[in-house]
Amino acid sequence: MTMRVALICLFLVVLTACASAAPDAAPTSAALLPVTPPSARPDAPPPTIIAAGMRLPGRLLFVRDGNIWMWQDQTGRLLTSDGAAFHPAWSPDGARIVFVQRDQSFSDLMTLSLDGSAPLRLTDNGSGKPRNSFERVRESVWAFYPSFAPDGQTIAFASQDSPPAGSPAVEYHLALFTMPAQAGGSRRLIYASDAGHVGRITHMPDGSAIVFALEPAASGGASQILRYDRATGAATPLPGVPPRSYDPACSPDGRWLAFASRDGDRTDIFAVPTTGGSVVRLTSLGTARAPAFSPDGRMIAFLAVAPGEIGFDLWVADLRLIGDGLQASTPRQVSIGLRADADSGVSWGK
Repeated sequence: MTMRVALICLFLVVLTACASAAPDAAPTSAALLPVTPPSARPDAPPPTIIAAGMRLPGRLLFVRDGNIWMWQDQTGRLLTSDGAAFHPAWSPDGARIVFVQRDQSFSDLMTLSLDGSAPLRLTDNGSGKPRNSFERVRESVWAFYPSFAPDGQTIAFASQDSPPAGSPAVEYHLALFTMPAQAGGSRRLIYASDAGHVGRITHMPDGSAIVFALEPAASGGASQILRYDRATGAATPLPGVPPRSYDPACSPDGRWLAFASRDGDRTDIFAVPTTGGSVVRLTSLGTARAPAFSPDGRMIAFLAVAPGEIGFDLWVADLRLIGDGLQASTPRQVSIGLRADADSGVSWGK
């Protein structure tokens, strides 16, 4: 694999949406409900303001200030508090989450059960060398965008094939790996490309394929969404998905793929049948990304910047089938002043 000629931190630049873009309708009017941190966490971040009167099914995960929050009914619960947790994703049974724990020059995959037990480390990507040293950098690798397989036994994620090498040290491209969802397992490389870096990852619900974004390694390239067939080992562009698309999310029945797509300086949520077909626009906000289907497939959540705001808030829309097509209702803004981490996205579980 050809090594990168730029540091991995360039890959971490997140889409900055234009705060002046107008949504297609004003947010639903509602009272305000403070989401308070658990009393056992006096060092938790300030309360987040959430729109009340909007009871959503299941449980949603999002990241704010490097901490993972779970929102259920009309209450927020802080799950981590060290400011270094990102990219959370539910297990299929809803009993645990996988997330990324960042440290200097590396990040690891962790799982967390909701029974109160301590987080479990799945990878050991760091180094015992002194912090801020070149030796530490040369022994460390990154892990990003974990996603549980539908059977809950394995996790797919993005990482480098090897630590940095050369002088000055440069990183390998982010490739697609899988590993057991238990500690002590070995990772397995299943896809790599010199043309780009593996981004957000999701699984087809039947377990037949892994769908992921491939971000261009060189300036001027376009992101795309690929489907890795687990039976053949082939990775091909998903039919109907336009260039400059990313943040894929599969519907629970496997019929639809939602994604974010750029159009000039605007970004919105679209969907396409997973077997190929016409692209359907689901939002017209101009700042939307990171879609996630509800567990019953009747709603879609995403992050977007409201007019006059400077950070991402949580939005939802109802979905309905019309013939062979998919239609979304006018999006409703769920949070106010959330400033969620857009790259970590939203995970919607049971």
